[in-house]
Amino acid sequence: MNRVTTPPLLERRLAILAGCLCAVPRVWGQDAANDGHPLMTELPAVTVTTRKREEPIQTVPISVTAVDGKEAATTIAPSNGNAGLARVVPNLSFTDSGGQFANLFTIRGVGSFAPLSPDDTSVVIYLDEIPRSVYGAQPTLLDVDRVEVMRGPQGTLFGRNTQGGAINVITHAPRFRREFSATVQAGTQGHRLGEMIANAPLSDTLAGRLAVRYSNLDGTVPNILSGSSQGRIQVGAARGSLLWAPGGRTSVTLTGFHDRRESDAPRFIWQQNPSFPQSAVNPSGNIRWQDTGGSLKVEHDFDTVRLTSMTSYQESRSFQPFDLTDGLIYSALTGRPQALFNLAYADYSDIHFKEKTAQQELRLSSQDGGRLAWTAGFNIFRSRFANDSWAIASPAAFNFAMLNGTQANRIDTDSAAAFGEGTLALTDRLKVSLGLRYTHERKDGDYAFVGNGTSKVVPSSRQSLHLTDSFWTGRTGLSYEWTPDVMTYATVSRGAVAAGYPVVSVNSPLGRADPPYPTSKSRTYELGFKSMWLNRNLGINGSVFYNDVKNGHVIVFDPSALLFTAAALNYTSKGMELEAAAQMTPRLKFTAGVGYTHAELNDVPAASKSGARSGNRVPNTPRLSASAGVQYEAPARIGSTDGRATVSLAWQHVGKRAADVRESFDLPGYGVVSTRLGWQHAQWEIYAFAWNLFDKKYVVTGQAWSPTTRSVRVGPPRVVGIGMKLRF
Repeated sequence: MNRVTTPPLLERRLAILAGCLCAVPRVWGQDAANDGHPLMTELPAVTVTTRKREEPIQTVPISVTAVDGKEAATTIAPSNGNAGLARVVPNLSFTDSGGQFANLFTIRGVGSFAPLSPDDTSVVIYLDEIPRSVYGAQPTLLDVDRVEVMRGPQGTLFGRNTQGGAINVITHAPRFRREFSATVQAGTQGHRLGEMIANAPLSDTLAGRLAVRYSNLDGTVPNILSGSSQGRIQVGAARGSLLWAPGGRTSVTLTGFHDRRESDAPRFIWQQNPSFPQSAVNPSGNIRWQDTGGSLKVEHDFDTVRLTSMTSYQESRSFQPFDLTDGLIYSALTGRPQALFNLAYADYSDIHFKEKTAQQELRLSSQDGGRLAWTAGFNIFRSRFANDSWAIASPAAFNFAMLNGTQANRIDTDSAAAFGEGTLALTDRLKVSLGLRYTHERKDGDYAFVGNGTSKVVPSSRQSLHLTDSFWTGRTGLSYEWTPDVMTYATVSRGAVAAGYPVVSVNSPLGRADPPYPTSKSRTYELGFKSMWLNRNLGINGSVFYNDVKNGHVIVFDPSALLFTAAALNYTSKGMELEAAAQMTPRLKFTAGVGYTHAELNDVPAASKSGARSGNRVPNTPRLSASAGVQYEAPARIGSTDGRATVSLAWQHVGKRAADVRESFDLPGYGVVSTRLGWQHAQWEIYAFAWNLFDKKYVVTGQAWSPTTRSVRVGPPRVVGIGMKLRF
C-alpha cells in the first residue's frame, strides 16, 4: 500500500496552483470598479442560532464554526457529505467505518467509535433542530443555508447525548418571492447529479419551497469474485416545506423530507494485499438507508418573549446483506485456501434495523433586548427501535458460530427533560451565563433469539430488561467585550451520554442477558476569544479546551466475533482550535482553520478485556486537522458575452490516528484538494470541478484481526467533472 503522506510533487503542484490563483487579481482586478456588481468591503456578518435564538456569531461564548451553504456546495462532494463536512471544521471527525451507522461523529476526541444503540453517540446531528438517528441516512446537504458545528457539551439546549458537541444543518426556509434553480453535473467515476429547487408565494400568507436531488458515484474497488467494482454510492433526497405567516407575530412551518442512500463500499479490505485494494465478498453487501419524516414549527412573538413549538416524527430503515468472510482476509488470517471462504451465502448475515422517533419541544425565549437574555422549555422524546437479523455460519467461519440463528431485539426509549439558560449583562462589557438541564429516561430492552440447530448456541432465549437514568447537564461562563470587535470568554460545562442496551446481542445465543452500558459523564473547561481586525476585513477566533470523560463509551473491535463491543473507559482530551477569515480585496477571500487534539485513555484496569492501556490514544482522533481555502470572483468576457468568473480552491488535512484502543496500528494522515472554476452570465452558470484533485489514496478506518492481519476502509477517488446551473 502506498503511503498517504503528502509527497513533494503534490506540494509543488499545490504551490503552483495557489500561486496562479493569487495572481488572478492582478489580471482581472482592473475591471473591479466597472462591472456594477456589488462588492464585499468587509467580512459578512454571520448570524447563528447556537443558543436557540438568533445572535451574531462573534458575540456567542461558544466555540462554533458556521459553514456557509454555498461553500458546502462547492467543496463537499454530494456523495460524502458527512466526511466532507468533517474535513472543513477543526477537530471534527467522522467515523466512516461502514455498516449501518451513517451519522457517527466525534468532536475534540469525544465520541463513540461505533454505536451500540441508535442514541449511543456523543455528537448529535440535527436537521433544522430535529435529531437524526446515528443509524439513519446521512442528511443530504441540499438547499442548505448553513451548518453550525458547536464544540463542547451542548446538553443544556440541544439535549440528549451532546457530550462532545452538536451539528445543526439549517436549510433555506420558504420565502415570499419566486425562485427556481436547476443543476446538472457529470464527471469521472460515473458521477452524475441532478438537482432542482423551487420557491414561490402561494398566497399573501402562504409560501412553499421544494428541493430534490439525485446523485451517483461508481465504485473503484475490484471484487475478485464477481468481477465488478465496489464502492458505488447513490443518494436521493427530497424536501418540501410550507410557511404560513397569517400576521406579523405568528409563523407556522411544515416540513417533510425523504433521504435514501445506497452503498456497496467494502467495510473490510485486506491492507497487506500486494494488489491492494481488493474485495472478496459474495454478495457484495449493498447497504440501503431510508429516512422519512416531518416537522411542524410554530412561532409566536409576544411583546417581550417568543414562544416556539417543535413537533417532529421520523422513521429510519436500513438493511445490510453481509458476507461474514472476505476470502482474502480469512485466507491471510488462517493460512487456509481462499476458495474455502468464497461460497456465496455460506457465511452470511441479513441485518434489518428500523427506528421510529417522535419529539415535542416547547420553549420561551426573551427578545426585548434587555440585560437578561434567556431561553427555557421542556422536551419529550420517544424512540422505538427494532433489530430483526439472522445469520448462518459454516464451520469455515470458525469465529461466527455464535451468530447462527435469528435475533428479534427491541429497544424502547422514553425521555423527558426541562431546561433553561440565561445570560446576564453585569456591565456593558461583562456578561455571565448559566444553563441547566435535567433529563430523565427509561429504556426497555427485549431480546429474542432462536438458534438454527448449531450446537454452539442455545435453541432459544428471551430476556426483558429495564433501566431508568437521570442526570444533570449544564454550562456556566463569563464573557468580556474588550472592544466592539474583541471578546474573550471562559466556560465550564458538564456533559452526559445516557446508559442503554445494545441493539445487537452477544449473549442471547448463550441464553444470557446483555448488561447495559453505563452513563458517561464529563466536564469540559474552555477559554476562547473572538475578534475582528482591519476594519472587519480580518476575523480570528480561537479556543483552548480540556475534557475529562468518565465511563466513555469507547468501542472495541472484537475480531473473534466481528463485532464492536463496548468498553467503558475513562479518557481525557486537550487541545485548541484557531480559525481565520480575511477579505483581502473586495473580490478575494481567504479562510483557514487548524485544530489540535491530544486525547488519551487513563485509569484503564490492568485486566481490561479491551486490550487498552493507560496512555493509549483515543481511536480515530487525529492530533492535527487543518483546512484552507481561497475564493475569487471577477468580471470575465467569453467572446462578446460579458459574465463573471469564480475560482475556489480548498485544501483539507487529517492527521495520523490510532485505529483502535489497543493502538494496534496507525491510520496515516492525508490531505485532499478540491477546486472549482465557474463562469456566470445572466441566469446561466457553467463550471468545472474536481474533488480530491490529486487523486490521494487514503484510508479512513481500520481493524486488527491479528498481529499480522489488518483491514481498512478506503476513501473515495478523484472525481473531475462539469456542471451547469440555471436560475430564474
